Amino acid sequence: MTSRIREREFSTVIIILAVTVVIVLGVLQYRWSNQVSEATSIRLADSLQMSMINWHLDFFRVLSEVCAALRDDSDSSSQDGWDQYARRFADWKKSTANPDLVAELYILQYRKTSAARVLRLARSGQRFEQSDWPSNFRQLRDEIQQHASKSAADGSSGSTDGANFPAGLDRNAFGNSFYPGGPLAGWQFEPQIPALVRSVTGARSSSGRQVSAPNAGDWIVIALDRSDMRNKILPALAQRYFRGTDGLDYQIAVTTGDNTGRVLYSSDVGFGDAKVPDADGTMNIFARPRDHGQGSPIHIFHTPSQENGPAASVAVTWFPLLEDKGTDEDWRLIVRHRRGGALGAFIADSRRRDLAISFGVLFLLVISVAILIFTSTRAQRMAKLQMDFVTAVSHELRTPLTIISSAAENIADGVVEGKSQLEQYGSVIVTQARKLFEMVEQILLFAAIREGQQRYSLRPLQVPEILDAALSATAGLIRTAGFQVEQEIEPDLPRIAGDLLALSQCVQNLITNALKYGNEKKWIGIRARLTEHGLNGKEVQISVSDRGIGIAPEEFRQIFEAFYRSPSVTAAQIHGTGLGLPLAKSLVESMKGEITVKSVPGRGSTFTLHLPCLEPAVRQVEGKTTESVSA
Repeated sequence: MTSRIREREFSTVIIILAVTVVIVLGVLQYRWSNQVSEATSIRLADSLQMSMINWHLDFFRVLSEVCAALRDDSDSSSQDGWDQYARRFADWKKSTANPDLVAELYILQYRKTSAARVLRLARSGQRFEQSDWPSNFRQLRDEIQQHASKSAADGSSGSTDGANFPAGLDRNAFGNSFYPGGPLAGWQFEPQIPALVRSVTGARSSSGRQVSAPNAGDWIVIALDRSDMRNKILPALAQRYFRGTDGLDYQIAVTTGDNTGRVLYSSDVGFGDAKVPDADGTMNIFARPRDHGQGSPIHIFHTPSQENGPAASVAVTWFPLLEDKGTDEDWRLIVRHRRGGALGAFIADSRRRDLAISFGVLFLLVISVAILIFTSTRAQRMAKLQMDFVTAVSHELRTPLTIISSAAENIADGVVEGKSQLEQYGSVIVTQARKLFEMVEQILLFAAIREGQQRYSLRPLQVPEILDAALSATAGLIRTAGFQVEQEIEPDLPRIAGDLLALSQCVQNLITNALKYGNEKKWIGIRARLTEHGLNGKEVQISVSDRGIGIAPEEFRQIFEAFYRSPSVTAAQIHGTGLGLPLAKSLVESMKGEITVKSVPGRGSTFTLHLPCLEPAVRQVEGKTTESVSA
């Protein structure tokens, strides 16, 4: 009893330690998963930010090439000067990778004494010729007239080298390319047309010397081709900077920022048509700050270092807008992760999936530990039961062997005299030998059942036939023990399908148990009856009762385990191997039956075999009526 308590205490300690380890691992896994998700989020956000900036720089390079080609010239004050622009434009088209980027090239001329006129580069590309105002230049015309009026009012030259920088944006941040004398000096972006524009009034030569141009108020306008940007330039940039192993990793859209909210380019049909609240990244392409002139023009879904990150320097490469327009008129790049929605949701889903897998592994670990503990405990218990079995069998074998040995020695030494004494000693030897034989047979039968080698010969059996075989085999034991057997068998019980030897062995084991534990009452009751058994129909119940020491309710399951013997039985020094009930259970279950027990400590026990009966069926065979059986 003490050893069992110690085993339980040990198992409890092991379980507590295992649960503690699992909880600690679960907490650590949760923290590690959060840290990994946060690091992954930052890494992806920084990677996305750099991709957007590189996209942004490459797009600027495409636009700035034509501006650099049409840089200021000290000789641009005459028609010949405009023709030099035409020649430079032709040279640019020959060398550039995007010759269709420019739709038209215009010169807008303003004079104090005459109305403004428009010069358009001829289709030949050799010189400029007079043209009507393009219909989409209305807003640009108004803005240029405002510049001219302002210049006339304050007496300034109207130079736009400094550009109209938005409030809160450092004009010096646009870099040396936009300084006077730089190749991009004075160039500004008009988002509505779209066009790149520059006033040639007071232009500077490449040496930086101020040139006094008589053509005051002249402007050069590079009208960009939306179709070329939509179908060639922007798709190429998207593939270059947002492509993964299986195509684009992101959905890309470029909106023109005009009042209609029109999409200039979209990698996916419908993306960017409406507001994208879960965009992973947005960028005001022409360097308009997002928050009333404050902060970076790039917004990434999650970048803790964004304030000091690479986006802080993005303004160094972008054209200022022609007028100080609101951010809703700036062009905008919109990016959203393609697989699993926005990156934030994608990372959250990945984190949940990783946690599910991790906790699933921990759960399997818990199950494995539980199975290991259960198996180890059961193996230890089984080993102890087997040792008890060996001890019990040794005691059971010792008694008959001692008796047989003593009887044989007496006969050999001539102690036995006369025929009556010889017969008496012979009877003792036979009885004890039968006990040994039955014990060995029981052990072999148990081994055969455990190995699945036992074979049964099933046939229809009458209940009295089974009981007679069992009582005949135990008659000597009943007579020697002085027990009284009472039988109550219902008449006309239906037959059952089974093996006679196996079923009689079951009843025999129950009778033997009743003899061992029947106490001083020395009474055994055997009852057979037919009962209804739920959905299975009718069954025959064979019960064996005694008025002995009884069984505690908590031991009902254990008594059918191999080698198990109750502590109270062991304390009472009642001999046995612990195989009788397990054998009876295995045998009756092989006949599609079951065994149950009812017991009250101190008042006795009743073991019942539940056997399905065979219903008679009548059929005609060649004009004769025969009876067959079916389960």
